[in-house]
Amino acid sequence: MKLAARLARNGYGNTFPNPAVGCVLVRHHDDDSSLDSVIGSGFHPKAGMPHAEVFALLEACSHVEDGAAAAKSVMGAVADTYASNAEAMLAGKVLELFTTYKSEEGASELFNSRFDDCNVTAYVTLEPCCHWGQTPPCATSLAMAGVSRVVVGYRDPNPRVDGGGICVLQNAGIGVHVIGQNPADDETTSSQETEAAAECSDLVKYFVKRISPREDPVKNLDDVINGKKRRALRSIAGRQKSTGTIQQIGWPKDGSITEEDKKSSEFAERVPIGSRLLESIDQALWDHEILLLRLNNAVHKKKGAKIIGGRIAEVLNAHVAQVIGHTALLYRPTVPPVLDLDELVKDVLGDINSD
Repeated sequence: MKLAARLARNGYGNTFPNPAVGCVLVRHHDDDSSLDSVIGSGFHPKAGMPHAEVFALLEACSHVEDGAAAAKSVMGAVADTYASNAEAMLAGKVLELFTTYKSEEGASELFNSRFDDCNVTAYVTLEPCCHWGQTPPCATSLAMAGVSRVVVGYRDPNPRVDGGGICVLQNAGIGVHVIGQNPADDETTSSQETEAAAECSDLVKYFVKRISPREDPVKNLDDVINGKKRRALRSIAGRQKSTGTIQQIGWPKDGSITEEDKKSSEFAERVPIGSRLLESIDQALWDHEILLLRLNNAVHKKKGAKIIGGRIAEVLNAHVAQVIGHTALLYRPTVPPVLDLDELVKDVLGDINSD
Protein backbone atom coordinates (compact mmCIF):
# COMPACT_ATOMS: atom_id res chain seq x y z
CA MET A 1 0.00 0.00 0.00
CA LYS A 2 2.91 2.35 0.66
CA LEU A 3 4.05 1.83 -2.93
CA ALA A 4 0.53 2.65 -4.13
CA ALA A 5 0.59 5.83 -2.03
CA ARG A 6 3.95 6.86 -3.49
CA LEU A 7 2.57 6.34 -6.98
CA ALA A 8 -0.47 8.48 -6.13
CA ARG A 9 1.86 11.35 -5.23
CA ASN A 10 2.89 11.52 -8.90
CA GLY A 11 -0.55 12.85 -9.73
CA TYR A 12 -1.15 14.82 -6.53
CA GLY A 13 -2.27 18.36 -7.37
CA ASN A 14 -2.80 17.50 -11.04
CA THR A 15 -6.10 15.65 -10.70
CA PHE A 16 -8.47 18.43 -9.56
CA PRO A 17 -11.37 18.02 -8.93
CA ASN A 18 -10.62 14.30 -8.65
CA PRO A 19 -8.50 12.74 -5.89
CA ALA A 20 -4.95 11.47 -6.32
CA VAL A 21 -5.03 7.66 -6.32
CA GLY A 22 -2.42 4.93 -6.73
CA CYS A 23 -2.81 1.21 -7.41
CA VAL A 24 -0.48 -1.80 -7.31
CA LEU A 25 -1.33 -5.35 -8.47
CA VAL A 26 0.59 -8.18 -6.80
CA ARG A 27 0.68 -11.78 -8.01
CA HIS A 28 1.01 -14.29 -5.17
CA HIS A 29 2.69 -17.68 -5.26
CA ASP A 30 0.88 -19.83 -2.71
CA ASP A 31 3.84 -22.20 -2.25
CA ASP A 32 6.46 -19.50 -1.73
CA SER A 33 5.49 -15.94 -0.80
CA SER A 34 9.06 -14.79 -1.48
CA LEU A 35 8.20 -15.15 -5.17
CA ASP A 36 5.29 -12.69 -4.94
CA SER A 37 5.76 -9.92 -7.49
CA VAL A 38 4.27 -6.62 -8.64
CA ILE A 39 2.68 -7.21 -12.05
CA GLY A 40 1.01 -3.83 -12.52
CA SER A 41 1.15 -0.31 -11.13
CA GLY A 42 -0.43 3.03 -11.92
CA PHE A 43 -1.85 6.30 -10.71
CA HIS A 44 -4.56 8.73 -11.79
CA PRO A 45 -2.77 11.41 -13.85
CA LYS A 46 -5.54 13.99 -14.39
CA ALA A 47 -9.31 14.40 -14.55
CA GLY A 48 -10.75 12.83 -17.68
CA MET A 49 -7.95 10.25 -17.93
CA PRO A 50 -8.11 6.59 -16.77
CA HIS A 51 -8.02 5.89 -13.06
CA ALA A 52 -5.10 4.30 -11.22
CA GLU A 53 -6.60 0.79 -11.35
CA VAL A 54 -6.87 0.94 -15.14
CA PHE A 55 -3.19 1.79 -15.63
CA ALA A 56 -2.21 -1.05 -13.30
CA LEU A 57 -4.47 -3.44 -15.23
CA LEU A 58 -3.08 -2.27 -18.57
CA GLU A 59 0.41 -3.21 -17.42
CA ALA A 60 -0.64 -6.49 -15.79
CA CYS A 61 -2.51 -7.52 -18.95
CA SER A 62 0.51 -6.63 -21.15
CA HIS A 63 -1.16 -3.74 -23.00
CA VAL A 64 1.63 -1.40 -21.82
CA GLU A 65 5.08 -2.16 -20.44
CA ASP A 66 4.85 0.17 -17.43
CA GLY A 67 1.54 1.44 -16.08
CA ALA A 68 3.06 4.28 -14.08
CA ALA A 69 5.06 5.48 -17.10
CA ALA A 70 1.89 5.28 -19.19
CA ALA A 71 0.09 7.47 -16.65
CA LYS A 72 2.93 10.01 -16.65
CA SER A 73 2.81 10.22 -20.43
CA VAL A 74 -0.72 11.69 -20.39
CA MET A 75 -0.39 14.01 -17.39
CA GLY A 76 -0.14 17.01 -19.69
CA ALA A 77 -1.60 15.46 -22.83
CA VAL A 78 -0.33 18.44 -24.85
CA ALA A 79 1.50 17.49 -28.03
CA ASP A 80 4.26 20.12 -27.66
CA THR A 81 5.19 19.15 -24.09
CA TYR A 82 6.46 15.60 -24.58
CA ALA A 83 10.06 15.07 -23.55
CA SER A 84 10.71 12.62 -26.39
CA ASN A 85 9.17 10.88 -29.36
CA ALA A 86 8.98 7.71 -27.26
CA GLU A 87 6.87 9.50 -24.66
CA ALA A 88 4.64 10.96 -27.36
CA MET A 89 4.17 7.49 -28.90
CA LEU A 90 3.33 6.04 -25.48
CA ALA A 91 0.79 8.79 -24.85
CA GLY A 92 -0.79 8.08 -28.23
CA LYS A 93 -1.02 4.38 -27.38
CA VAL A 94 -2.59 5.16 -24.00
CA LEU A 95 -5.20 7.39 -25.61
CA GLU A 96 -6.05 4.63 -28.09
CA LEU A 97 -6.42 2.12 -25.26
CA PHE A 98 -8.53 4.63 -23.36
CA THR A 99 -10.86 4.95 -26.34
CA THR A 100 -11.23 1.17 -26.37
CA TYR A 101 -11.77 1.08 -22.59
CA LYS A 102 -14.59 3.63 -22.79
CA SER A 103 -16.44 1.66 -25.47
CA GLU A 104 -19.37 -0.59 -24.53
CA GLU A 105 -17.36 -3.84 -24.41
CA GLY A 106 -13.96 -2.20 -23.97
CA ALA A 107 -13.24 -3.28 -20.40
CA SER A 108 -14.12 -6.87 -21.27
CA GLU A 109 -11.94 -6.78 -24.37
CA LEU A 110 -8.94 -5.49 -22.43
CA PHE A 111 -9.21 -7.27 -19.08
CA ASN A 112 -11.75 -10.11 -19.01
CA SER A 113 -10.61 -13.23 -17.11
CA ARG A 114 -6.92 -12.32 -17.34
CA PHE A 115 -6.24 -13.48 -13.75
CA ASP A 116 -8.43 -16.58 -13.65
CA ASP A 117 -5.40 -18.89 -13.30
CA CYS A 118 -3.52 -16.88 -10.67
CA ASN A 119 -3.91 -15.24 -7.27
CA VAL A 120 -3.75 -11.45 -7.59
CA THR A 121 -4.30 -8.76 -4.95
CA ALA A 122 -5.03 -5.15 -5.85
CA TYR A 123 -3.79 -2.49 -3.43
CA VAL A 124 -5.68 0.77 -4.03
CA THR A 125 -5.29 3.94 -1.96
CA LEU A 126 -8.97 4.87 -2.43
CA GLU A 127 -12.04 2.67 -2.80
CA PRO A 128 -12.56 1.81 -6.50
CA CYS A 129 -15.41 3.70 -8.14
CA CYS A 130 -18.66 1.89 -8.97
CA HIS A 131 -20.36 4.40 -11.28
CA TRP A 132 -20.08 5.31 -14.93
CA GLY A 133 -18.59 8.77 -15.45
CA GLN A 134 -16.11 9.63 -18.15
CA THR A 135 -14.83 6.07 -17.66
CA PRO A 136 -16.36 2.67 -16.75
CA PRO A 137 -16.38 1.71 -13.05
CA CYS A 138 -13.01 0.48 -11.79
CA ALA A 139 -14.58 -1.98 -9.34
CA THR A 140 -16.22 -3.77 -12.27
CA SER A 141 -12.96 -3.82 -14.24
CA LEU A 142 -11.06 -5.35 -11.32
CA ALA A 143 -13.76 -7.99 -10.89
CA MET A 144 -13.83 -8.67 -14.63
CA ALA A 145 -10.06 -9.23 -14.66
CA GLY A 146 -10.41 -11.79 -11.89
CA VAL A 147 -8.50 -10.31 -8.96
CA SER A 148 -8.76 -12.46 -5.85
CA ARG A 149 -8.57 -9.73 -3.23
CA VAL A 150 -8.64 -5.95 -2.96
CA VAL A 151 -7.00 -3.96 -0.17
CA VAL A 152 -8.43 -0.44 0.13
CA GLY A 153 -6.55 2.41 1.77
CA TYR A 154 -9.51 4.74 2.31
CA ARG A 155 -13.27 4.36 1.83
CA ASP A 156 -14.52 6.91 -0.70
CA PRO A 157 -17.03 9.33 0.91
CA ASN A 158 -18.25 10.48 -2.51
CA PRO A 159 -22.05 9.92 -2.36
CA ARG A 160 -21.76 8.25 -5.77
CA VAL A 161 -19.46 5.61 -4.25
CA ASP A 162 -19.57 5.47 -0.42
CA GLY A 163 -19.08 1.72 -0.09
CA GLY A 164 -20.62 0.91 -3.47
CA GLY A 165 -17.28 -0.11 -4.97
CA ILE A 166 -16.67 -2.47 -2.06
CA CYS A 167 -20.13 -4.00 -2.55
CA VAL A 168 -19.51 -4.57 -6.28
CA LEU A 169 -16.29 -6.41 -5.46
CA GLN A 170 -17.79 -8.47 -2.64
CA ASN A 171 -20.80 -9.42 -4.76
CA ALA A 172 -18.33 -10.76 -7.33
CA GLY A 173 -16.85 -13.01 -4.65
CA ILE A 174 -13.74 -10.90 -4.11
CA GLY A 175 -12.34 -10.46 -0.63
CA VAL A 176 -12.03 -6.81 0.44
CA HIS A 177 -10.03 -5.38 3.31
CA VAL A 178 -10.12 -1.69 4.25
CA ILE A 179 -6.90 -0.98 6.13
CA GLY A 180 -7.28 0.53 9.54
CA GLN A 181 -10.90 -0.61 9.75
CA ASN A 182 -10.17 -3.93 11.45
CA PRO A 183 -6.76 -3.69 13.11
CA ALA A 184 -4.59 -6.76 12.68
CA ASP A 185 -3.85 -9.01 15.67
CA ASP A 186 -0.11 -8.75 15.06
CA GLU A 187 1.21 -5.52 16.63
CA THR A 188 3.79 -4.85 13.88
CA THR A 189 1.27 -5.40 11.09
CA SER A 190 -1.25 -3.22 12.89
CA SER A 191 1.31 -0.40 13.19
CA GLN A 192 2.18 -0.67 9.50
CA GLU A 193 -1.50 -0.59 8.55
CA THR A 194 -2.08 2.49 10.70
CA GLU A 195 0.81 4.27 9.00
CA ALA A 196 -0.38 3.27 5.52
CA ALA A 197 -3.96 4.28 6.33
CA ALA A 198 -2.71 7.72 7.43
CA GLU A 199 -0.84 8.13 4.13
CA CYS A 200 -3.95 7.24 2.14
CA SER A 201 -6.08 9.59 4.22
CA ASP A 202 -3.63 12.46 3.68
CA LEU A 203 -3.80 11.95 -0.09
CA VAL A 204 -7.54 12.67 -0.15
CA LYS A 205 -7.79 15.18 2.70
CA TYR A 206 -9.01 18.06 0.56
CA PHE A 207 -10.99 15.87 -1.84
CA VAL A 208 -12.96 14.61 1.16
CA LYS A 209 -13.73 18.21 2.16
CA ARG A 210 -14.89 18.99 -1.39
CA ILE A 211 -17.06 15.94 -1.86
CA SER A 212 -18.60 15.41 1.59
CA PRO A 213 -22.18 16.68 1.93
CA ARG A 214 -22.45 19.66 4.28
CA GLU A 215 -25.19 20.10 6.86
CA ASP A 216 -25.36 23.76 5.86
CA PRO A 217 -24.68 23.86 2.10
CA VAL A 218 -22.79 27.01 1.12
CA LYS A 219 -25.09 29.44 -0.59
CA ASN A 220 -24.06 31.66 -3.46
CA LEU A 221 -21.59 33.81 -1.57
CA ASP A 222 -22.12 36.72 -3.95
CA ASP A 223 -25.68 36.90 -2.61
CA VAL A 224 -24.79 36.79 1.09
CA ILE A 225 -21.58 38.86 1.28
CA ASN A 226 -22.74 42.45 1.63
CA GLY A 227 -20.78 45.68 1.67
CA LYS A 228 -20.06 45.52 5.40
CA LYS A 229 -18.69 42.00 5.14
CA ARG A 230 -16.58 42.89 2.13
CA ARG A 231 -15.18 45.85 4.07
CA ALA A 232 -14.36 43.50 6.97
CA LEU A 233 -12.62 41.04 4.66
CA ARG A 234 -10.58 43.83 3.08
CA SER A 235 -9.66 45.07 6.53
CA ILE A 236 -8.40 41.69 7.75
CA ALA A 237 -6.52 41.26 4.45
CA GLY A 238 -4.88 44.64 4.99
CA ARG A 239 -3.80 43.65 8.49
CA GLN A 240 -2.42 40.34 7.25
CA LYS A 241 -0.51 42.10 4.45
CA SER A 242 1.07 44.49 6.94
CA THR A 243 2.21 41.59 9.14
CA GLY A 244 3.25 39.42 6.19
CA THR A 245 0.83 36.63 7.15
CA ILE A 246 -1.63 36.76 4.27
CA GLN A 247 -1.74 33.65 2.10
CA GLN A 248 -0.74 34.40 -1.48
CA ILE A 249 -0.73 32.32 -4.66
CA GLY A 250 0.52 33.57 -8.00
CA TRP A 251 -0.45 32.60 -11.51
CA PRO A 252 2.47 30.48 -12.77
CA LYS A 253 4.84 31.92 -15.35
CA ASP A 254 3.91 30.88 -18.87
CA GLY A 255 6.11 31.83 -21.81
CA SER A 256 3.23 31.31 -24.23
CA ILE A 257 1.32 34.28 -22.74
CA THR A 258 2.31 37.43 -24.61
CA GLU A 259 2.22 41.04 -23.44
CA GLU A 260 -0.71 41.62 -25.80
CA ASP A 261 -2.54 38.69 -24.21
CA LYS A 262 -2.11 40.24 -20.77
CA LYS A 263 -3.85 43.42 -21.95
CA SER A 264 -6.82 41.56 -23.45
CA SER A 265 -10.09 41.01 -21.62
CA GLU A 266 -11.00 38.37 -24.18
CA PHE A 267 -7.84 36.46 -23.29
CA ALA A 268 -8.77 36.63 -19.58
CA GLU A 269 -12.11 35.04 -20.46
CA ARG A 270 -10.57 32.06 -22.25
CA VAL A 271 -7.10 31.43 -20.78
CA PRO A 272 -7.06 27.87 -19.35
CA ILE A 273 -6.94 27.66 -15.56
CA GLY A 274 -4.68 24.74 -14.67
CA SER A 275 -5.75 21.97 -12.33
CA ARG A 276 -2.63 22.43 -10.18
CA LEU A 277 -3.46 26.09 -9.66
CA LEU A 278 -7.07 25.28 -8.77
CA GLU A 279 -5.94 22.56 -6.36
CA SER A 280 -3.51 24.88 -4.57
CA ILE A 281 -6.11 27.67 -4.31
CA ASP A 282 -8.75 25.25 -3.07
CA GLN A 283 -6.41 23.90 -0.38
CA ALA A 284 -5.45 27.41 0.76
CA LEU A 285 -9.11 28.42 1.05
CA TRP A 286 -9.91 25.33 3.12
CA ASP A 287 -7.05 26.12 5.47
CA HIS A 288 -7.27 29.92 5.66
CA GLU A 289 -10.59 31.06 4.06
CA ILE A 290 -8.97 34.21 2.67
CA LEU A 291 -6.39 34.31 -0.11
CA LEU A 292 -4.67 36.91 -2.27
CA LEU A 293 -4.30 35.89 -5.92
CA ARG A 294 -1.46 37.53 -7.83
CA LEU A 295 -2.33 37.41 -11.52
CA ASN A 296 0.40 39.57 -13.08
CA ASN A 297 1.70 36.62 -15.08
CA ALA A 298 -1.66 36.41 -16.88
CA VAL A 299 -3.07 39.96 -16.93
CA HIS A 300 -1.90 43.56 -16.62
CA LYS A 301 -5.20 45.29 -16.02
CA LYS A 302 -7.75 45.29 -13.23
CA LYS A 303 -10.51 44.20 -15.61
CA GLY A 304 -8.56 41.08 -16.53
CA ALA A 305 -7.87 40.28 -12.87
CA LYS A 306 -11.56 40.66 -12.11
CA ILE A 307 -12.49 38.26 -14.92
CA ILE A 308 -9.97 35.55 -13.97
CA GLY A 309 -10.68 35.97 -10.25
CA GLY A 310 -14.38 35.57 -10.98
CA ARG A 311 -13.79 32.44 -13.06
CA ILE A 312 -11.75 30.84 -10.30
CA ALA A 313 -14.28 31.86 -7.66
CA GLU A 314 -17.10 30.29 -9.69
CA VAL A 315 -15.27 26.95 -9.93
CA LEU A 316 -14.44 26.90 -6.21
CA ASN A 317 -17.67 28.46 -4.92
CA ALA A 318 -15.73 31.39 -3.49
CA HIS A 319 -16.30 35.15 -3.40
CA VAL A 320 -14.14 37.89 -4.91
CA ALA A 321 -13.97 40.39 -2.07
CA GLN A 322 -11.67 42.90 -3.78
CA VAL A 323 -9.70 43.49 -6.97
CA ILE A 324 -6.73 45.87 -6.94
CA GLY A 325 -4.47 46.09 -9.97
CA HIS A 326 -3.65 42.54 -10.98
CA THR A 327 -4.61 41.02 -7.61
CA ALA A 328 -7.88 39.44 -6.49
CA LEU A 329 -8.87 38.75 -2.89
CA LEU A 330 -10.83 35.48 -2.52
CA TYR A 331 -12.92 34.35 0.44
CA ARG A 332 -14.73 31.08 1.17
CA PRO A 333 -15.98 30.03 4.62
CA THR A 334 -15.29 26.56 6.00
CA VAL A 335 -16.93 24.46 8.71
CA PRO A 336 -15.97 25.19 11.42
CA PRO A 337 -15.06 28.73 10.37
CA VAL A 338 -11.50 30.03 10.51
CA LEU A 339 -12.66 33.66 10.47
CA ASP A 340 -15.67 34.92 12.43
CA LEU A 341 -16.95 37.32 9.79
CA ASP A 342 -19.73 38.75 11.95
CA GLU A 343 -17.21 39.63 14.67
CA LEU A 344 -14.90 41.12 12.06
CA VAL A 345 -17.75 43.34 10.87
CA LYS A 346 -18.28 44.56 14.43
CA ASP A 347 -14.56 45.27 14.84
CA VAL A 348 -14.39 47.23 11.58
CA LEU A 349 -17.50 49.24 12.41
CA GLY A 350 -16.06 49.91 15.86
CA ASP A 351 -12.81 51.18 14.35
CA ILE A 352 -14.76 53.46 11.97
CA ASN A 353 -16.93 54.84 14.80
CA SER A 354 -13.91 55.44 17.01
CA ASP A 355 -12.28 57.43 14.22
